Amino acid sequence: MKRYDKVGKLPNDELDELILSKIKNRRPEIIGGSSIGEDTAVLDLEGDYVVLSSDPITGAADHLGTLAINISVNDISTKSADAVGVLLTLLLPVNTTSVEIEKIMYDAQKAADDVDMDIIGGHTEITDAVTKPVMVSTVVGRVKKNAMPDARAIRPGYVVAMTKYAGLEGTAILCNDFGEELKAIGDDILSKGRSLIGNTSVRREGEIASKYRIGYMHDVTEGGIEGALWEASKAIGKGIEINKKDIPIHESTEKIAGMLNINPYRLISSGSMVIVMDERDVEDMTCDLQKDQILLTVIGKVVETDQMIFADEGVAIEAPGPDDLFKAIAQLQ
Repeated sequence: MKRYDKVGKLPNDELDELILSKIKNRRPEIIGGSSIGEDTAVLDLEGDYVVLSSDPITGAADHLGTLAINISVNDISTKSADAVGVLLTLLLPVNTTSVEIEKIMYDAQKAADDVDMDIIGGHTEITDAVTKPVMVSTVVGRVKKNAMPDARAIRPGYVVAMTKYAGLEGTAILCNDFGEELKAIGDDILSKGRSLIGNTSVRREGEIASKYRIGYMHDVTEGGIEGALWEASKAIGKGIEINKKDIPIHESTEKIAGMLNINPYRLISSGSMVIVMDERDVEDMTCDLQKDQILLTVIGKVVETDQMIFADEGVAIEAPGPDDLFKAIAQLQ
């Protein structure tokens, strides 16, 4: 029996053994369930596909409501689905104030409004089972059957791209929750890092991608860009070669990573999307995304072999481990 003494997601091999292997999908309506590198379930209910996903927010204090909405909508955006409704479960520690609860829900409603989605239910509870607010969001979306990415089309020569920056969400959380502790990086850099909270949605990426030849999309969450790339390779069943030097990192992330000795490539990054796509569509999609001030960067390609490698360093891309956000928080608390 293994006892878990570190915070973060289960390692993927143990997630597979302890959780996923126990789940059996039997109903014909289920087109696809969650697996390594796939964070959604897809149902065919005689019409459009229904896409569902669930996510907790456990590492943030400020902007909890915003992140809870954005992160779950991000998952269904990887299927180019339109978010319809969300259920929110809010677990609050003893001595939480009414002002704090109102702030969480104000942020959640604003984020839901921004993506034209309704909050349709949930649960709220004060409990001594948590020491800080925890919010779990379950989102329901829909997508036309011919609009979802098709991994069967992926072949060697398809490129691997990403939007925005590595470590985006982790940087925003640290700058918003630990501003005093990080003031040594300078007010300007700190302000830029805080503003990244407004870039934690990949909804527009999902919408725009539906017009192009996309094989696979994956939002970059816990485990950072390196973990997301590993999961992407597993999900598509093909190898990838990535040029690490091409992965964009925001200046505030670089400053914080240097100050705290954390790995920006292993830092949670909701708001960034890994996209495996036909190279012929890169230029047009880049221009489309630029209209929304969204950066698209080609960072590698799909290859014939099953290897996952940072080609410019000659080292393997490692499976996701504990996110460096928790390492940073431990230093700052």
